[in-house]
Amino acid sequence: MKLPKISIIIPSFNKKDYIGHTLQSIIDQNYPNLEVIIRDGGSTDGTLAIIKKYTQKYPKMVSWMIKKGEGQSGAINQGLKIATGDILTYLNADDVYLKGALLSAGKYFSNHPKTLWLAGKGNIINEHEKEIAEVISSYKNILLSQNSYSLLLINNYLVQPSVFLSRSAYQKYGPFTGTDTSVMEYDLWLKLGKVEMPKILDCTLSSFRLVRGSISTTEFKKVLLADEKIVEKYTDNVVILMLHYLHNLGRVITLNLLGIR
Repeated sequence: MKLPKISIIIPSFNKKDYIGHTLQSIIDQNYPNLEVIIRDGGSTDGTLAIIKKYTQKYPKMVSWMIKKGEGQSGAINQGLKIATGDILTYLNADDVYLKGALLSAGKYFSNHPKTLWLAGKGNIINEHEKEIAEVISSYKNILLSQNSYSLLLINNYLVQPSVFLSRSAYQKYGPFTGTDTSVMEYDLWLKLGKVEMPKILDCTLSSFRLVRGSISTTEFKKVLLADEKIVEKYTDNVVILMLHYLHNLGRVITLNLLGIR
């Protein structure tokens, strides 16, 4: 089987505690047709030394550049603009892939070449690589198994690092929207979902890291407000909007209970 080329964009900034784990999780995939593009915002904490170690060891696979001021969404979109893969995705510099993730995605696209986009399960880990918030992951996985546009409007149950796009999908429906500090991938998910819902892999592909002080937690309220504005672009159904707001309230309560915010 000829596996399609996968391009992974990594936006990074001051992630020395995690980026080595992120890059190693990619290397450990042993995927034979892979491109990794790192765009760093000018890290000053030792991140660059770790990046250089991997680019020197894997020069044909991993490349990097320093681009100050473009922000997270800018780094991702600019990286995807120069990517050469048949399958495109991005991985934040503190998230990790689980064993066999890229092979599972690559084989699916190879066997189903007309696939627009693909999603698998994901879980949540803390700074010590320990899985947390299992209830949230289980709930999202239940919604993923149903995989309907109405459910996606109610709750963004897709775990971003477990989502892979065909090149044609990104070129036609991208880029990602967002702010300097966060990416609103939900907007692209809803845009794509309106055309075709993602094909589903019934396996866990990635771990999303959630720690106190990360963008995911410090920008949480802004993200929720932006999240609600996005949904309002795609539906005016009062019931769906109300259920979406209730889910967001549940996210706030859950993070407070976990002591992460």
